[in-house]
Amino acid sequence: MSWDVLIMKTKYDFEAPEEQQPPVPPLGQRDDIIAKLSRAIPQLDYRDKAWGILEGEGFSIEFNTGDEELVDSIMLHVRGGGEVMETLRLICGTLEAYALDTSDTGYIDFEQPEAAEQSWEQFQKYRDQVLNQDN
Repeated sequence: MSWDVLIMKTKYDFEAPEEQQPPVPPLGQRDDIIAKLSRAIPQLDYRDKAWGILEGEGFSIEFNTGDEELVDSIMLHVRGGGEVMETLRLICGTLEAYALDTSDTGYIDFEQPEAAEQSWEQFQKYRDQVLNQDN
C-alpha cells in the first residue's frame, strides 16, 4: 500500500468545470527530468527510465515517469515511514512543480509544514489500521 502523490507543473482547479480548465503544461522531456532529479537526489536509481526508485531513511519512493518522452506528470508511490516531506519539497523545487496528495485531492503546501506532515501521517495511520485488520 502506498501514499500516492502526483507531481505536475500547474495546479488543477477541482472546483472549475472541465471546459474552464487551462491546458496543463508537461513537466518536460523525460531525459531532462531524470537528469535534474538525479543531480538533486544522487541516491535516486533511474536505471529504468519509466520507474525511478529512491530508498530513504525508513521510506521508499517509486517514481512512475512512464514510457513517453514528453512527461505530463510523475506519480510518486511513497511507502514506509520517516521524514519524506523534505524529499517531496526537493522534488517539487527541482522540477518547479506542485505535489497533489491524491488521497484528498489537496496540494501539499510546503510553506505550512504541519499541514503537509499531517497528510503523510494520516495516510500512515490509515495504512496501519488496514494492515492490522488483516491480522
